[in-house]
Amino acid sequence: MKNINQNISHAIYNLIAVLEDAKKGYLHASEKIKDSVLSLLMERFGYQRGRYSSELRKLVNSMGTTSPVDQFTLSLLQRTWMDLKTSFKYGKKEQIIEGCIKAEETALKSYGQAIDQLEDNNELRVILLQQANGIKTVLNTIKEYTGKTYN
Repeated sequence: MKNINQNISHAIYNLIAVLEDAKKGYLHASEKIKDSVLSLLMERFGYQRGRYSSELRKLVNSMGTTSPVDQFTLSLLQRTWMDLKTSFKYGKKEQIIEGCIKAEETALKSYGQAIDQLEDNNELRVILLQQANGIKTVLNTIKEYTGKTYN
């Protein structure tokens, strides 16, 4: 797995940025939301994102590659984070939840793109599929908890 190409490395670093952003968002939401059950769930979701990020960092480090996160991804994450931060400051529980749902849907798109780039790397692809399934579970949990309908 040492022969990972730069595009794959770049995709993984973008996912790490997405995961770190989600971790910060969930941990911040867990402090701001008044619903104790939802607060605990969000805290757990934040720690889960931290574990996913650490797993990908270790994997990339073991491959001996480095790649900066691109400016587009950083600006997208910053925009998502600022929207979520505004929800925390001025919004209600429903707005915070909607922000979390939007962020998870964006994360799943990023995972889908990365997985598509990994056609020839089954080991890495399996890890990303497992993490994406974990994110889908979180998204469904949030939607179920709030009574939202989904596919």
